[in-house]
Amino acid sequence: MLEKYKAHLKAITSQLPPHCQLLIVSKTRPISDILAYYQLGHRDFGENRVQELMEKSQELKDQCPEIRWHMIGHLQTNKINQLLGIPHLYAIHSVDDRELLDKIIRAQDRIEKTIQIFLQFNTSKEDAKSGFEAYTDLCSAAELALKSSKIKLAGLMTMGTVRTDAFEAEARRCFEELLVEKEKLESDLGIKLLTSMGMSQDYQIAIEEGSNWIRLGTMMFT
Repeated sequence: MLEKYKAHLKAITSQLPPHCQLLIVSKTRPISDILAYYQLGHRDFGENRVQELMEKSQELKDQCPEIRWHMIGHLQTNKINQLLGIPHLYAIHSVDDRELLDKIIRAQDRIEKTIQIFLQFNTSKEDAKSGFEAYTDLCSAAELALKSSKIKLAGLMTMGTVRTDAFEAEARRCFEELLVEKEKLESDLGIKLLTSMGMSQDYQIAIEEGSNWIRLGTMMFT
C-alpha cells in the first residue's frame, strides 16, 4: 500500500506549480490510509463530517502531531463547537453563509490556534450547492471575518457544475468566476486571498486557473 500511495503522491505533486497545494480528502477512509500518507510526508487531510473528523483526530493526535485537518463539507451550526475543539484543525473550506460565519466567530474562544476559513461561493448556481451568490454578501462576510481575532480569512472556495453536458467548459467558467470575485475582494479590501477549487474530475483545469488548494479523494486511494 505504501508504495502505491507513494506513486500516487508523486504523480500529483509533480503536476503542482509552487503556488498550489494538495488536500487529500480522507472521508470514509480508514486510519491506516491517513497514516500511510502521513508517513510519506503529507500533512493536509480533509473531512466532510464533523463526527468522523472528531474520531479520526482523536485517534491520530499523538501519532501525527503535525497533521493539519481541513473541514470541507457543509457545516451545520449545531456542530460548530465540536468542530472548533478538534485538535490540529487548520481550515474550514465551507463557510457558506453569514449566519454560519457569525456563529463561528461567536464560538472562537474554543479555538486553540488561529484557523483559516474559506468563504464558499456558488459559481454554478446549482440548487444542490450552498454558498454565497452575490458579491455584496460575500464582501460583507469578508469584512466581518477580517475583524475576528481567532480566524483568518484565507480565501474563497467553489465547486464546478456537476449536472452539465459541458463539464470541462463549465468547470473553467466556475473557476474563472471565482477568480473575478477574489480579485474584486482583494482590490476593495486591500487583502490577498487564496482559492480552494478543483477536485478529482477537474483539478487539472483548476491548476490551469491558478488554484491554491486542490481537493483530491478517491483517486488518491485506488
